[in-house]
Amino acid sequence: MGATRGSSKLDRQPALDGVRAVAVTMVLLFHGGVSWMHGGYFGVSVFFTLSGFLITSLLVREFSAKQRIAPVAFYARRAKRLLPASTLCLAIVSIMASRDVWRGALHVRRDAFGALFQLANWVQLAGGGSYTDLQSKSAGLLSPLDHYWSLAIEEQFYWLWPLCFWGMARMARRRGWSLTWILAVITVSFAAVAPIVAVVWGRDAAYWATPARAAEILIGALLAVALHEGKVAARGWMAPVAGVSIIAIAVLLPAAGGPAYHGAFPLLAVASAGLLLGLQQPGTVVTMLSWRPLVGLGAISYGVYLFHFPVFVFLSADRLGRSGWMLLSVRLGVTLAISLASYWLVERPIRRASWTGARTLMRAVVAITVASLIIAAVPTRNATYWTASASAVAAAEIPADSDVGAIATVPAATGATATTTTTATTAVMPSTPDITSTTAAAPTTTAPPAVSAPAASIATTTPGTTTTTTITAPTNSSVPDAPIIVPPLPVLNRPVRIIVVGDSTAEAVGSGLVQWAAQNPSVAKVTVLAGPGCGFVRSGTVLADPGMVESIASFAESCRQVLDVKLPRALKQLHPDVVLLMNTINDVLPRVFDPAVGYLTPVDHDFLTRAFPDYLAIEEYILDHSDAHVAWIRPPAINPFWVDREMPARDPAAHASIEHVMTTVTAVHPDRAVVLDLRAWMEQVGVAEDPAYRPDGIHEDATSALDLATRFLGPELVAEATRAG
Repeated sequence: MGATRGSSKLDRQPALDGVRAVAVTMVLLFHGGVSWMHGGYFGVSVFFTLSGFLITSLLVREFSAKQRIAPVAFYARRAKRLLPASTLCLAIVSIMASRDVWRGALHVRRDAFGALFQLANWVQLAGGGSYTDLQSKSAGLLSPLDHYWSLAIEEQFYWLWPLCFWGMARMARRRGWSLTWILAVITVSFAAVAPIVAVVWGRDAAYWATPARAAEILIGALLAVALHEGKVAARGWMAPVAGVSIIAIAVLLPAAGGPAYHGAFPLLAVASAGLLLGLQQPGTVVTMLSWRPLVGLGAISYGVYLFHFPVFVFLSADRLGRSGWMLLSVRLGVTLAISLASYWLVERPIRRASWTGARTLMRAVVAITVASLIIAAVPTRNATYWTASASAVAAAEIPADSDVGAIATVPAATGATATTTTTATTAVMPSTPDITSTTAAAPTTTAPPAVSAPAASIATTTPGTTTTTTITAPTNSSVPDAPIIVPPLPVLNRPVRIIVVGDSTAEAVGSGLVQWAAQNPSVAKVTVLAGPGCGFVRSGTVLADPGMVESIASFAESCRQVLDVKLPRALKQLHPDVVLLMNTINDVLPRVFDPAVGYLTPVDHDFLTRAFPDYLAIEEYILDHSDAHVAWIRPPAINPFWVDREMPARDPAAHASIEHVMTTVTAVHPDRAVVLDLRAWMEQVGVAEDPAYRPDGIHEDATSALDLATRFLGPELVAEATRAG
């Protein structure tokens, strides 16, 4: 790699554009859900190392020629190279967000500001998200700007590195030290920081935090300096060995977990450095990577990376009605078209403009200001797309009463016009390992959850008067055209009091019950105590589910609050008639109960013998501390439309085992407990696989949840609450 003396420009190496093309292709295939590209995110690491190599090559030549660095000129070049496409992408995404295109994305405005000011990785960390969780977020919740974290890390490096390099180069020259060795010490130090960050701050920080990823960029910088000082030399075998290693890493790394998330990226980046070094000598790999289509893709790779993620999120499987390679082909075609237009119409003209550094920076300030105004117009979202309105929640909320009296139907002699009740549907479960041997002793030995609710004053109210029930059916185009058949309900002396407990799917179902109760106040009152990831298997530790759950442990405290604090308080103050219990994902995931044994799955007998007491404990606690009935929900099978690979949360055998636990626990108290087969109802009605009903394949939207409550769940819960026990 040569350069004209006194110039900061490098002789162009087409093979390096080929490296860019390979790296961005790895990322595209990974985000496109290609099953064998598990570790395609390693392409980002390749970009890091290549960036460090190229930027430092420019700096070392500039310092050698002029004994100084011109920071303003450096920043102007970076601004002309990076800002045009980046601000264009942010503006387009923000305008689309203002039109509510990114259905259900909660933090577009926050993410856009983080991306604009080059802090996206820290915004992600502060927001408590997870990069591997990108593969698990629902299509409606996936942010179109989640990929800006890597650009933020590079840009933070660009801001600091010229001045740091200048200081190190001056010190090395003044004292006669080798700049290579100075940089080697710094690089090794940052490489050691990466696993420390993983241990102390967790795997998300190991992936997103700038100090944890800086070593990958510094490895490229170290290679540039070592080449300039003649400390290393290319060998013919390096390029092919390193190239094969990079592909192997991308294929073999797990999509979630593994060494990459525990601080091993600096070690893996050695392969990238080996490839860059090997490309300094002519050979077969240089020729292959200099192939014109690869070079062309590499030239527009920045735009491809910028625009691909919003395109992939927008062109979802349910929106296009396509999947697999056909879906990926459409996404890639649109991404390339947009990237080419951006390159020729925006990026290339601005990069070649002969503006001075000061004028470039002034234009950058104007562009950032305009983008800020556009982003500021994006509406904020503070709740998930299935959340019921505040007015509905207030109207449906169960009042805290000291004595509500028993729920009862009004005799026909009073003139009521409807007295027919529905029959609760108990699921028939597939056969699973026998755990019934534990049922005999469990009811008398199971301790209730810990109760830490503070004492509270209780207001006394008079029970509601007898009224005739009228059910309001929902109307919305997202609900299939099946006729809305509302089962007849009894006329009651007061509304049925329903408490919903469980995970985010219980929240979604609960939102429908809340809307239904708000529309029909004489029928029911509903309070939802659910929270994300809250399950009923309380023992053991959930392992990460690749492609589905980053770490359920992050939900453990909120779940403890739901089950050990809020539920006991609600049983005491709200006097429910029925408590709905629902969990879809957490309880079917692999779990470690004993480190010496390792993880177990719900199909293992030892898993079930531990799950059964936990399920029985919450059922018996509710029955012992209230007059309520318990309604376990058999959840519908999840079908995340954007995932093309299997995952533990979708394992039918695991769900069947937990469902067997439900029926076994219910059989202990058949007079006051029931399993409602929500899965069978959704399959029979034809909405189980309908993206309009469950946009992410997991949660119903607000309108669909109302339909579910009206046509099935509400009447079933009323029937269970009034069933003689």
